[in-house]
Amino acid sequence: MACTLSIAYYKVHVAMKNKILVVDDNEFMLSLIAHILDNQGYVVETYSQATGLLEHINTYKPNLIIMDAQLPDGDGRDLCSKIKQSNSTNNIRIVMCSGMDDIDECFKQQGPPDGILHKPFDMKQLINLIEVELPLAA
Repeated sequence: MACTLSIAYYKVHVAMKNKILVVDDNEFMLSLIAHILDNQGYVVETYSQATGLLEHINTYKPNLIIMDAQLPDGDGRDLCSKIKQSNSTNNIRIVMCSGMDDIDECFKQQGPPDGILHKPFDMKQLINLIEVELPLAA
């Protein structure tokens, strides 16, 4: 019973306070991740391009960004670096999402991400990573 209450408490009191921005050019991935996170009680918004992303972040003010490393009009790693080096956005947690073999190299860049989600991933990996990252963002 206590376990059920604590899970319910987490979903109502923690998840709903946290806004997640998912950035990916693959509409299926955007829909899938948004659906999974919405079902977990998170407030989720999606964005599909690099153009205008920094302005959108300043408007939406997410607690966490899950961002694909390869966008058709920009490099997610470069965007991550800009977000992490800006005084107005450097407190936002960022998880890079990619199937690239060398994605771990972005931990060495200026303004590195807070985590990496390797594609393909399963639902439990996604939820576990978010539960680790979001308490740090709150």
